[in-house]
Amino acid sequence: MQSLGIDFESFSQIDLKKAGLHNYATDPSTGVHCLSYGPDPEHIHTWVEGEPFPVDLKAHIEAGGIVTAWNAAFELAIWNEVCVKKYGWLPLPIRQVRCSMVRAYAMALPGALDDAAPALGVDQRKDSEGHRIMMQLSRPKKDGSMWRREDDLDKFLKLYSYNKQDVRTELACLDRLMELSLSECDLWELDYKINNRGVMCDLASVDKGIAIIQSEQKRLNGEMLRTTGGVVGSCTEVQMLGKWIKSQGVEMDGLAKADVLDALAESDAQEEVDKYDDLLQETPTTPVGVVLPPQVRRALELRQEAAKSSTAKLIAMREKTSPDGRIRNMHQFHAASTGRWAGRGVQVQNLPRWRPDIHQSDIEAMFSMLDDKAMLDLFYGPSMAAISDCIRGMLIAGEGNELVACDFSAIEARALAWLAGQESVLEIFRTHGKIYEHAAAGIYHVPLDEVTKDQRQRGKVAILALGFGSGVGGFQAMARTYNVQISDAEADEIKKAWRAVNQRIVRYWSDLESAVLGAMKNGDVTSAGARGREVKFRKAGSFLWALLPSGRALCYPYPELRMVTTPWGEEKEQLTFMTVVDMTQKKKAKILPDPNSRGKWQRVSTYGGSLAENMTQAVARDLLADAMRAVEAEGLEVCFHVHDEIVVEVQQFRAQYTLERMMASMSETPVWAKGLPLAAEGFHGRRYRKG
Repeated sequence: MQSLGIDFESFSQIDLKKAGLHNYATDPSTGVHCLSYGPDPEHIHTWVEGEPFPVDLKAHIEAGGIVTAWNAAFELAIWNEVCVKKYGWLPLPIRQVRCSMVRAYAMALPGALDDAAPALGVDQRKDSEGHRIMMQLSRPKKDGSMWRREDDLDKFLKLYSYNKQDVRTELACLDRLMELSLSECDLWELDYKINNRGVMCDLASVDKGIAIIQSEQKRLNGEMLRTTGGVVGSCTEVQMLGKWIKSQGVEMDGLAKADVLDALAESDAQEEVDKYDDLLQETPTTPVGVVLPPQVRRALELRQEAAKSSTAKLIAMREKTSPDGRIRNMHQFHAASTGRWAGRGVQVQNLPRWRPDIHQSDIEAMFSMLDDKAMLDLFYGPSMAAISDCIRGMLIAGEGNELVACDFSAIEARALAWLAGQESVLEIFRTHGKIYEHAAAGIYHVPLDEVTKDQRQRGKVAILALGFGSGVGGFQAMARTYNVQISDAEADEIKKAWRAVNQRIVRYWSDLESAVLGAMKNGDVTSAGARGREVKFRKAGSFLWALLPSGRALCYPYPELRMVTTPWGEEKEQLTFMTVVDMTQKKKAKILPDPNSRGKWQRVSTYGGSLAENMTQAVARDLLADAMRAVEAEGLEVCFHVHDEIVVEVQQFRAQYTLERMMASMSETPVWAKGLPLAAEGFHGRRYRKG
């Protein structure tokens, strides 16, 4: 039976982006203007509100026919929450639905239909005028009532035409997209269930946190105005602040978090050098940085403190919490090119870290002080930072329940060593597991049991920063995250020492480059990696495919070999391909000119270390997917997941037993990953926290 493509045009009193899909679909004001559907671009039918459920569509669903849609989660929600309940339609089971957008994501293509179509070379396009009309008719009129056909028939006819064109475009794209494997289809269905379960939110604490932040923002902005002599009225006026700092005789590259941290740290270091020189009455040593004028230092400190504000995250929590107290639809399946999930709505994938000296007992105390800002400031201030520490804890278990979270231990370090065949590292994981101490021992040439706390921290930074070919810059960026301060010269020595004791990983980078070049030039199937763990490459048509040990494949669209300048300054023939670039991070990507570039769809180059990162993260993703399936098979229900961590909600008396079961399950190596030692650790409690 041929599948049917479908697309709804809906309306509501509430804002979809602000409220989230579940709240939008279940709101009493939400309805459907029309639905277009059809098997191919030439045979599209349109149902409009007020008509009976189409007989042919009903027959298709009753016969178990497949329905496809771009961003099918939306169509599923509207069908089952609106059309079934308001219009008496048959329910649409998840097993009969396929998502075209997910298929595009799985081929590393754009997720937005109007970006995916040109990327696929599809002639069909979204109707720009129709889009404008659709947006107007989906929202209330100025008098608060919703639009009806009798209000403006011409606009509604254009809406129906627009709706049909969307289905034509979706179906034209679908013809050029690879189908998901059965296992990936099953995983998408599980993802849909997880998104619809959601997790409870502590709304009372969210509201208290918002009130504290708004009060503190007002205070910080007032001090910024005074500090800058009335020039800068807000800590968020970055351009004005930059101009004012320059007027004070200080040059800075920017006012991002890293720039502010570097400027303050260099100023502190130079002050120490100056004090030392004055004390010994010696000639000045080599300058470390510029000693900041007091008013500039204070302005930067205010900027730094205000940047810790989590207002947006808290407001998203408040707006997207449903009447039953749960936040839903927090994950986008396969949104990253490696297959990993991306955050949506509340963005649980990038929750703020705790400050280094904060512990779980401190978090509990902070929550008890949210009614008293002065106490919070006294014990855990500044209050902006304290609220940021509390963000994770706003996600809670229901009454009488606890959250149980279990996280793979050092999964990327394990997966990279396994892929590359770095047995010395794997043996550490099979025995005592002290990977950071092991790295430090190799770097500093000392016995494992003599590694100091500072050396261990530098070993940790080396493990996290150097596995994918990064140099001094990458090491220092990671070092800032973990409050490690060393000179560039020492960072370079650590890099060299780490590479000397991890030669198979270093060789893996070049092996991946060679395999890619071979596949591109000769059309052969090439491979890289340790025996039994190889990643296999093959160019087919307009795509380069990388077959992972799990049997899943990564995709590099429109690959070309070009001479490019590597991150270390060498002119070299490298793989380039089209991809979606985060334009806020475009400095990190080597963007190259291409006639098909459009918006975020750009050509970039890559190298062995970056390819190793892709393969490692893809393996970690497949391990997480297998673990979620295993956890669900044991009768546990995943409510959300973060990076390499799975979170379930159970009755309080079952929490410790559940944690032990999850740790055991996640420590079992899948058949396809033979030889990869896994371990997991976790916690349980009413509030979500850092593991």
